[in-house]
Amino acid sequence: MLDKVAPTSKKASAVSARAKAPPKRKRNRAGRPTADELERRKLKVMEVATDMFVNRGYAATTLLDIAKVAGVATRTLYQHFGDKEAIFQEVIFARDTAKIDKPEFETGDDLVSALRKAAQYSSQVALRERSIELMRLMIAESARFPELMSSVATAIFSRFTRNVAQLFRQLAENGLIPEGDHDQSAELFIDLMLGQRTVMIYFGWANATPTEADIEAKIELFIKGRFGGAEGKKPAKDADKKAAKKKA
Repeated sequence: MLDKVAPTSKKASAVSARAKAPPKRKRNRAGRPTADELERRKLKVMEVATDMFVNRGYAATTLLDIAKVAGVATRTLYQHFGDKEAIFQEVIFARDTAKIDKPEFETGDDLVSALRKAAQYSSQVALRERSIELMRLMIAESARFPELMSSVATAIFSRFTRNVAQLFRQLAENGLIPEGDHDQSAELFIDLMLGQRTVMIYFGWANATPTEADIEAKIELFIKGRFGGAEGKKPAKDADKKAAKKKA
């Protein structure tokens, strides 16, 4: 009789132990990664693909290489990005959508300090290390993807110029510069700030970026050439000008 009871007791103990054990964590249905995990994988793929395209070029980069280094299956690349050309386009478009704070006029700014902001913004857009690498990649692959490179470059520099032009409008609203063609002012300012040195850097013919002394000299030259030496002082209002003439 005792022999028959023992197995039942063991079974009851096992059931009791399972009941006390913590519940197993539920896995995502069908083993699918979470949204956060998918986002991390996509960012990793973009980082790896960008580095490979920049360092190897388009032709020498393969989907298999990207997948191996990114730690994902090749089919994952096809599912979320497409073929190699699609991934390359993602990399180039990411160059266009890079987040860089645009220059804004703030209370207390004078003309020189505001233009320093515009100069810094110009440098960030055009001369950051990653910007230089991607621009060199765009130049190298422009014959293979002429329409893509043209559209991305146009979008980048159009927005770039618009943001600087908006700063000039803010300066005019605050009486620091006269009203005028602010889009043209922005183009002239950018051309002066970046100049031929930027082109030489993109082609690998020069390495040194502009110094602070270079920037200050260009700002002074721009102010004198564009605004007649305003030097950041508020231009006199019309009424002030008339009063000054009467006194004279």
